[in-house]
Amino acid sequence: MIGAFFNYIENIRKIAKSCFSNHISYNLNFKNKNIKPSNIRFIQFLLLIFFLFFNCFHLLSQNYFSLKVDNDLFFGTDRYYTSGIFLNYGNLISIDSLISNKKITTKHYTIGQKINAPSLRYTEDLDKIDYPYNGWLFFEYNKKTFYSNFNGYSIGFQAGTTGDYESLSKPMQNLYHKYILDLPELPWTGHQPQSLHINFFSKYYSRIMIFNRAVLLNQSEIYFGTYESFFGTRFGLQFGNLNYHAFFNKFYLNPNNTFSFYLGNKIEYGFHRYEFSGSLFRNNSLFKYDYLKLINKIEIGILYNINNWQLAAIVNSRNKDFKAQRYNRHTYLTLNISKTF
Repeated sequence: MIGAFFNYIENIRKIAKSCFSNHISYNLNFKNKNIKPSNIRFIQFLLLIFFLFFNCFHLLSQNYFSLKVDNDLFFGTDRYYTSGIFLNYGNLISIDSLISNKKITTKHYTIGQKINAPSLRYTEDLDKIDYPYNGWLFFEYNKKTFYSNFNGYSIGFQAGTTGDYESLSKPMQNLYHKYILDLPELPWTGHQPQSLHINFFSKYYSRIMIFNRAVLLNQSEIYFGTYESFFGTRFGLQFGNLNYHAFFNKFYLNPNNTFSFYLGNKIEYGFHRYEFSGSLFRNNSLFKYDYLKLINKIEIGILYNINNWQLAAIVNSRNKDFKAQRYNRHTYLTLNISKTF
């Protein structure tokens, strides 16, 4: 039995390795790029971990798999925080489960990629770049605990890599630009350098009932690590017949054929952000502008749940990250498609 289990894991490893080495490396022409073998092995490790968790837990009931995409192309722009892709897998529970339990814990796993770009994407003049190119590829583990149907917390970590090719960001972005948008390749001038990172985080969730189908939600969080260290808090009003924290917290099952609307605001104070300034311990960034510590983001969203499918769309509008940015605010759309099984 043990031997069969290890053979199963080895087969998953071979699949992950094959997916990366044969398909991605060939189609994106990685063989001629200067990528360290250790970084390739690290990316293969991320894929292995995700496939392993997905296969080990696929027999459990009330799980979900979701695809979340952030992109500003929906508003006719391609700058600043321009793209985010996240694959999520985890457990969901019914609110009724807390009636007979003092607290319930679920586990959630994510593989994500985030891409930043300046407003003048094709310039190779560093002095004209108002926002640094950056790619961030990571694996996330998140353990959530709720002790009532509206109060809870989570702890977790992220491990990943930056770098244009190491994070797969430059080839993925240029592939999209070439074959979908029919645009020239982006030069990624002065991008933030490659580095391995680890972050730890904790989040707290609460709510105040206003009336039957309206609640005031709060989510506070703190991140500490080599990629980013910041404190953030979100306040918002959620209307509708969905369970609490439906927009930003995958924990509870939601009833079918339900609709909800969200209007909120998120504030962050950043102590360190590698994507903007490079390493905290060494001067490895070509981008010399100081970033703004305080970030404000307006969020407006709708969410619909039907037949174990959940569809969400959230408009995000945030202020500048740098005084030197050519545009005062940046707006992008978050689309999230989730399936419960």
